Amino acid sequence: MSKSPDRALKRGEAQQPWLPGRPMGLSRALMKAGYGTRRWADAAVKAGRVRVGDDVVTDPLRMIATDTVVFLDNKPLAKVEPAYYAFHKPLRVVCRQEDGPGRRLVEDFLPDDVIGLRTAGRLDSRTSGLLLVANDGAWITRVTSVVDCEHEFTVQVEGEVSDVQLTVIDAGIVVPGLGTFRPVSVKVLSRERGRTMLSLTLRGGQARQMRRMLATLRHKVLMVRRVRLGGVTLGDLAPGGLRPLTAQEIGAFAPKAGASGPAARARRRDVRTR
Repeated sequence: MSKSPDRALKRGEAQQPWLPGRPMGLSRALMKAGYGTRRWADAAVKAGRVRVGDDVVTDPLRMIATDTVVFLDNKPLAKVEPAYYAFHKPLRVVCRQEDGPGRRLVEDFLPDDVIGLRTAGRLDSRTSGLLLVANDGAWITRVTSVVDCEHEFTVQVEGEVSDVQLTVIDAGIVVPGLGTFRPVSVKVLSRERGRTMLSLTLRGGQARQMRRMLATLRHKVLMVRRVRLGGVTLGDLAPGGLRPLTAQEIGAFAPKAGASGPAARARRRDVRTR
């Protein structure tokens, strides 16, 4: 998912035209400038929205030279400033149109003046809570490829989850078709009115197993909210709310944050805004 550039060109219009720096395909140029994913770039080119010189080009693989000015919707490409956010995804909001036709999209909540924003991973329509959003493709890849990254959820279920069941969950449960589910930690937050509120911390891809695991224990899931991803927490961010990530939060997903890395750029922005 990416923020559509035709809704988000305010920042780029004031900048110098972006140049490739080396020969590359047209679709890749759009990506390198920070305008969106490869899928989006291919679609934009094929739709006739991209021009090289005076010629509209519809071949995403068309090679362009190092000093070529590329136009999108008759505006020259401009290098997009990296931006990183925490977003509280509301219930029944989806990350992509194919996740739920007719439903509201995450991109409807994102700022119009920041180009190329997309989510790092997804949450389904039944799950609310923390999503990381950025227009830095390399950073998003790092976030989604950390297999041992902790995901903390607050989960409400019907019925009382007993201490015995907590021990069973903590020891690990085999979920048919998905393998063994074993959380990093599980604890009861509250038990009241025939419902139990749990805190479950999982690693990486195990998040998708959570509902199936609880179903094997005969507990209907009523609510799932992600409250932490790695070192980034949801905090008191309201549903639909968005906040910039701190330099520390950005840098936590960067193996080596050098002077020109995203964390360093964020530190410089932090200093300028004090």
